[in-house]
Amino acid sequence: MSDGTFLLSLSGQIDYISILAGAGSSWHCKYEFVAGPDWKIVGGLEAGLSQTANVVSNGEDIVLNLPIDIVYKSTNLHGWPQIVLSVYSGINLQGYGRSHIPLQPGLHKLNISLSKPQPSSFLGYLGTFFGYQPELLQPKMLASTAGNNLIQMMSSGEVYVTINNVFQGLNILGYDIGRVN
Repeated sequence: MSDGTFLLSLSGQIDYISILAGAGSSWHCKYEFVAGPDWKIVGGLEAGLSQTANVVSNGEDIVLNLPIDIVYKSTNLHGWPQIVLSVYSGINLQGYGRSHIPLQPGLHKLNISLSKPQPSSFLGYLGTFFGYQPELLQPKMLASTAGNNLIQMMSSGEVYVTINNVFQGLNILGYDIGRVN
């Protein structure tokens, strides 16, 4: 690209959730991409929501096969895109996860750890007996480091994502992303 920009195309799917699930639960996953101020979306969706998946027996993986597809245009690598996931069982939050998109082109399998916020006070712990679960108003805040050290989180499972990266114009701008495997 002669205007000093490069393109990053991401396509793939959110494969499945691996979490201790109760039979019959309705599970779904939200995703959103977060990138720096120099990154502009030129195609695809920045956010999405999966279908509802029911678990037949306890301990099974929750298969989603939710397609993801987005194309970015940028002038520099600062603010490299991240994916932020929110997993729910019915209306109850089961965990958040996030991951940077790999820098290498090609097909990548990501194992994204989930964690869910814990109550920050005794009154909050009492609320969990009545079905209250702390949630973030903006889960994409996890993509930055501002204030994240103040949130107590507990590990709750993993989400498996398959993503394919394709670049155009990085070499012309002088970026060296190393050897492609």
